[in-house]
Amino acid sequence: MTTIRFLNGLNTIGGNIVEFATKTSRVIMDFGVAADLSNETVSSAIDNGKLPHVPELFFDQPDVYTHEAIFISHLHIDHMGALQYLKKPIPIYLSEPSYKLYQLLIKLGIEKPVANLHPLAYEQPITIGDLTVTGFHSDHDEPGVMALLVDDGSRRYAHSGDVRLNGPHAERVHAWAKRFNQEKLSLFMLEGTSFSFDTAAPVEDQDHPSIPLTEMSLQKQFQTVLAERAESPALVVINPYIRNYERLASFQASAHTAGRQLVWEPDDAAVLTTMTDQKPDAILGQTISLTDIARDPQHYVLQNSFDHLERLTDMPITTYIHSNGEPLGDYDPRFAQLKDWLEAHHIPLQFMNASGHASREDLITLAKEVNPRTIVPWHSFHPEREAEALDTQTNAAVVLPERDLYYDFDELNEEE
Repeated sequence: MTTIRFLNGLNTIGGNIVEFATKTSRVIMDFGVAADLSNETVSSAIDNGKLPHVPELFFDQPDVYTHEAIFISHLHIDHMGALQYLKKPIPIYLSEPSYKLYQLLIKLGIEKPVANLHPLAYEQPITIGDLTVTGFHSDHDEPGVMALLVDDGSRRYAHSGDVRLNGPHAERVHAWAKRFNQEKLSLFMLEGTSFSFDTAAPVEDQDHPSIPLTEMSLQKQFQTVLAERAESPALVVINPYIRNYERLASFQASAHTAGRQLVWEPDDAAVLTTMTDQKPDAILGQTISLTDIARDPQHYVLQNSFDHLERLTDMPITTYIHSNGEPLGDYDPRFAQLKDWLEAHHIPLQFMNASGHASREDLITLAKEVNPRTIVPWHSFHPEREAEALDTQTNAAVVLPERDLYYDFDELNEEE
């Protein structure tokens, strides 16, 4: 018999962690953090519900499982940020691209070293004792994202991971949804980020909500902005998210259509070089200086991270484009600092954001495609909203579980 325990993330965006276990075997899916741990010890974070209640993985305590592993759906902090606190060298599996990115971020000092990391090829099952896990390439704003399938020999369970249907790789999502449908899932855990907000799409700046874009329409808008500023002797600045390397490559390609070169900070340049087939046009402090850029600003687009905002102080800038870079939105105190700084320096702020999360309608569509017996909505501030929509629009039983309880979905399904 397989028991399922939800360790975190039932009413937060991120931090969702689930455990599948038999008497001898255990797999854990995702191991992220959705809370500030800066003033916490590991013990206090566990007590306060900010880290999962698995002390045997964080401390030198007995562990009853002979076979166990952690599987990470993608390399966002809210899905892998707790790995750094592990003390037990439990095997950790990521997709091959996410593994490659993780190793690079560790080398750059952006992530802390983590032991026992392993790449997992897409659609290549791996056996962990009584349980078999398969990862499927999906679509999100971390391009190495996986949806995950667990098979205990008699029942199948699946985790959508973070997912969208309006991205450049929707065919991947439909492919794994078809496979999950064929597997006749006992349980499907479905993210519900878009049900968290009163608006249909996440809003970064409540005072000035922007129109949600797709990855494709975002680049068209960026190209339009560059074309409109073709005669302006000023610089365009972008702040993208370093882990979305496909978008980094697209920004550089779009800059070329306007006859501009994209100047990267060294870390982002390293990600672009390692994770894509593009080489950076220029690297700040290595192949070009701020003085060089200021001399001919209309020939460049400058990538700038929040930590280096002061570099923009004396630059002639026509637009600062925020594209899901850090700070991500109103809920981050640094976001107000960013807006205040740009206003004080008379730099126009423009949002060009594309969500990595499916719309409410697309989540229902995905649930219907998978057609599982039971759905658990999570990864949402309001999972009850998603639960209501799923209950009225699908044939699945919908369960809102409690944290740290042990569930047997075999019995639940048989009682239906």
